[in-house]
Amino acid sequence: MSKEGLPQSRLEFVESIIEKIGKGMALPQCRTCGCMLEALKSAERAFNNAAEPDISTYVDTVRRHLQQMEEIAYDCLGCETCWGAEATVLIGDIFGDEPAPCGYGCSCNSKPVHDSLSENLNVLPVWPAVPGDYLVGNRSGSVAVCTMASHELPALLFTEQHPALAIVGKCDTENIGIEKLIKNITSNPAIRWLVLCGVDSRGHCAGDALRNLKKHGVDALLRIQNASSWRPFLKNLTLTEIARFRAQVEIMDLIGNTDLAAIMVTVQECASAPTSPLESMGPDITTDQPERIVPRAPQSLQLDPAGFFIILPNRATGVIVCEHYGNDGRLAHIIEGKEAALIAATLVERGMVTRLDHAAYLGRELTKAESTIKTGTPYEQDAALGELPDTTATCSDIKCSCH
Repeated sequence: MSKEGLPQSRLEFVESIIEKIGKGMALPQCRTCGCMLEALKSAERAFNNAAEPDISTYVDTVRRHLQQMEEIAYDCLGCETCWGAEATVLIGDIFGDEPAPCGYGCSCNSKPVHDSLSENLNVLPVWPAVPGDYLVGNRSGSVAVCTMASHELPALLFTEQHPALAIVGKCDTENIGIEKLIKNITSNPAIRWLVLCGVDSRGHCAGDALRNLKKHGVDALLRIQNASSWRPFLKNLTLTEIARFRAQVEIMDLIGNTDLAAIMVTVQECASAPTSPLESMGPDITTDQPERIVPRAPQSLQLDPAGFFIILPNRATGVIVCEHYGNDGRLAHIIEGKEAALIAATLVERGMVTRLDHAAYLGRELTKAESTIKTGTPYEQDAALGELPDTTATCSDIKCSCH
């Protein structure tokens, strides 16, 4: 297909962008993903600003897709094929469209926050410093291995039990994934080598971002310079952490290689190589630290003004029956379905749940009911909050709202 006045090569790229977006929009997980939202916003900007008037016909398609987007549930799932990321990279290549400075396609012009000082590098007493999907070996080992998007490799490498292996894990994304990797490496000064191997993530190109981070560093907005990935912003790191990472480790680039023996040869070479003592990086400039909260049991039961539910899983039919009662005990609605997530979404959409704690409870109970149908285990609906009260207790012994 071609249009008059539009170069064939450019048109083919535009059609490829629309095709990638269309494939993503056909998937439920893409319609709630930040990657796809950024791709659509980038396409809308690029097509609107294009010199060729015929491209404007594609703006309507993009806007229809934007209307189909649902509430964003996650920034990125790290899928093997990320249609949103692939479309955004292609848009950048063809139209020169860049994400906004904050990395999320908005116009806030936000800048990284560095507002507090500490005398020494912030090394956490517990290592690894941040949680993630990784395997920990010898904490005094000098080698870390990142298998990029090859999720099966970490377990295979770990079975080798090489004494120099400190940590082995994957990295799918060019922002949060790299941030976690850096925090775990810089919090362990024994690690001096980072082996990159496995298949790089399509679109996100986390391996390419790590290469360029080591070689070129970041700009004033903490964007990895020369990275081909589409959102290489390290907004949860400090300049000191980035500088320390670049000075602390040497990168052995085996990206694209999934051969276990070849990777282990490189690990051995790193382990045998001499390393100089790690010099102090001086004062640290830290970002705001997230608040760590310890969960606790609820102190009292507060009834949902919208009513309560009785959940009845039917193993014979595979249907979950969810009865909605008013607080006066009158049956108001019966919701039936086989998927807990769809039932929960319906309850919220119809306003049958108005309290967050009640919604969380129902989500848990519906999921449990769905599981019992699949496994055949008994189901017993729990109290909405806390433990079930003692049936021998008097009204004054429990914290209820009936008196």
